[in-house]
Amino acid sequence: MKYFALLLLVGTAVLLEAKMQNVTVKGIAVCNKRRLANTLVELWDRDTLDPNDLLATVHTNSEGEFMLSGGEDEVGSIEPFVRFTHNCNAKPGCSRVADYDVPKDKINGEYEMTYVTLDIVVRGEKEKC
Repeated sequence: MKYFALLLLVGTAVLLEAKMQNVTVKGIAVCNKRRLANTLVELWDRDTLDPNDLLATVHTNSEGEFMLSGGEDEVGSIEPFVRFTHNCNAKPGCSRVADYDVPKDKINGEYEMTYVTLDIVVRGEKEKC
């Protein structure tokens, strides 16, 4: 019983230290100098000890524009990133998945990605077929 009480006390202390953090990300997805409509854009929070948290999801509009906002109660700083799932220069029947980190100084603010050039392969990019 002592261990349970200690665990409960530590858990409560950690929760009290957690603070809500958020970010808004917006931009325009392009492929080969053309705006890319209906592209899946997701805002995630990278976690070390547990699975990453999905904060928001949207598809680009007919002009390739997107805006998402999301937040998380975290101890320490959130590590947001934006994931694009698209078919720009992908093999037939496949999708490319690319992640872009949100700069730490944009947490609790707005990150304007401007034009996201999806025809350029980024490090760590994956292909789903």
